[in-house]
Amino acid sequence: MRRGHVGRTIGEILAEVDQRLEWAQIRFKEAKESGLKVIGLYCGYIPFELVRAVGAIPVSLCGSDADAIPSAELELPRNFCPLIKSSYGLAITDTCPFFHFADALIGETTCDGKKKVFELLARLRPVHVMQLPYDKNAPGALDQWRSEMKRVSEFLVGVTGIEPTPERLSAEIYYENELRRVLQRIVRTFERPVPSLTWTQMLSVRSLTDFVVDRAPYLALIEELAEAVSVADAAVGDASTSGRMPRVLVTGSPMSPETNKVMRIAEESGALVVAHDACSGTKMFDRLVDEEGDPLDALTRYTLYIPCACMSPNDGRVDLLRSSVSTYGVEGVIDTVWQACHTFNVESVIVQRACREELNVPCLKIETDYSAADEGQLRTRIEAFVEQML
Repeated sequence: MRRGHVGRTIGEILAEVDQRLEWAQIRFKEAKESGLKVIGLYCGYIPFELVRAVGAIPVSLCGSDADAIPSAELELPRNFCPLIKSSYGLAITDTCPFFHFADALIGETTCDGKKKVFELLARLRPVHVMQLPYDKNAPGALDQWRSEMKRVSEFLVGVTGIEPTPERLSAEIYYENELRRVLQRIVRTFERPVPSLTWTQMLSVRSLTDFVVDRAPYLALIEELAEAVSVADAAVGDASTSGRMPRVLVTGSPMSPETNKVMRIAEESGALVVAHDACSGTKMFDRLVDEEGDPLDALTRYTLYIPCACMSPNDGRVDLLRSSVSTYGVEGVIDTVWQACHTFNVESVIVQRACREELNVPCLKIETDYSAADEGQLRTRIEAFVEQML
């Protein structure tokens, strides 16, 4: 715990998280002015460790601003993923400070929409697209992905001039694993009858990892949060809430604090959201990168086995769902799918089948976008779903 901040409440620590999110663009501006390179990313398949090992700063450019979508729709189809439209709209209007500061972009072939938009973004910044094997268990898939990791390393060296030596990579893996370990400690609160956090709060903590220049203050901040949560959990003990609150897992497409309407409405409707296994949740920190052996091989294995819906088959998605239901005592699942996200939309059939036939928990599928126009309808459906579990 940091000197001078001993004894802060969870609320005070979370207020600093929000403040750091708000001021992140200033930190990136300062980093650029100091001569550091900024690399814009659109997915977790490109590890932060590799970007930092070449002396650059990674930043997520996945758009969460609904106001940027109309500008994107001047070029892109209206019936298209809102995350991609927002990302593209922010780029072409130069209204995203993180895109503005980015020296280069790294994309990946996780969906057809993104990979075509990367062609358009190449007019604005140097772009490297990683060719992802879609079946992680296919013969040669690991070797193919290893060659892609090597290829993107060479691209990054071309941007910064710094080689990602095994020593540098190993150091970065250790540091990022430290962050993962602390986040794992924090989410243990959701195993309890009365968690000391809500998942809407945890979403901000997780989101901040994508907008960090200097990791030391962030690590200290989440360590302080983990300690405060542990103290709060101990004070409450095993007491339960005065009223019945069904324990819900929110899965599916990634969301941000700005696009979390489904999670927010679920909590407002009386649900206790105890798990979020998407890219914006535990999926990106539930495992550690192997700290032994060749570091690039370790990163290759770690990233290839991310259970994204772009993989086919994607057994890891159900494995993670099964584990989360067991660990957090989940009583119902809400599967959130962004409009026109075909991979998650089709995979929802598999998720619903697993919930119904194996896990014996109800599952509600919601297909939506970034607009607030459907919030009334969503509230009616989610309230009814929560009621059926009472």
